[in-house]
Amino acid sequence: MTDIYDYIHEYFNNQERFSFPYNKKHLKETTESNGLYVLFEKGEKYNGLDRIVRIGSHDGNDRLIKRLGNHFNSKIHRTSVFRKHIGRCFLNIKNDEYLEHWNRPFKSKIEKKLHGEFVDLEYEKIYEKQITSHINENLSFAIIPKIFDKLKRDRIEEGLISSLNKSDKKISSENWLGNFHPDQRIRNSKIWNIEYLKHQPLNLNEFRELIEKK
Repeated sequence: MTDIYDYIHEYFNNQERFSFPYNKKHLKETTESNGLYVLFEKGEKYNGLDRIVRIGSHDGNDRLIKRLGNHFNSKIHRTSVFRKHIGRCFLNIKNDEYLEHWNRPFKSKIEKKLHGEFVDLEYEKIYEKQITSHINENLSFAIIPKIFDKLKRDRIEEGLISSLNKSDKKISSENWLGNFHPDQRIRNSKIWNIEYLKHQPLNLNEFRELIEKK
């Protein structure tokens, strides 16, 4: 199968780029609240291009803008697996024993009863601020807009993630934050994704269909 790592980076580096804080109205008009996002991180380069560090989508219809908000504008990591990943890195760097409690669910009454003695929301605010600062200062994204069919979104998401992970060309800078993640899947894949790493990559025809749909 053709390695499309170069094609993916060349294409998305030439698409409109959004930074934080982004214009929600413009983004909604551009996407009609459906599609996928392709994330870049300052300092990460591949062959002179900005390196892609995450592919993301959304469940349900018309939820792309809300999903982006959960990841990038929220101050609560439990609503965002991406914020959880960044927080794990900061905790791991400091050898903070609180890492084992970082992912404890803490929403329902039952969860609060089960985990209340371990979860310290005030302490977590320290890391939430770090996460938000990292996002605001280092991250930008492009969009694959108006993908309304969930099955199609899922196929594009898994195909792009797998294409990035399985490529022999994948790379990161020595100081990429993900290199300090406790999960080797993040460290090895060089992207902020855990799901779909071993799924079927996009083939060249699928990629052509994706970029020519406009």
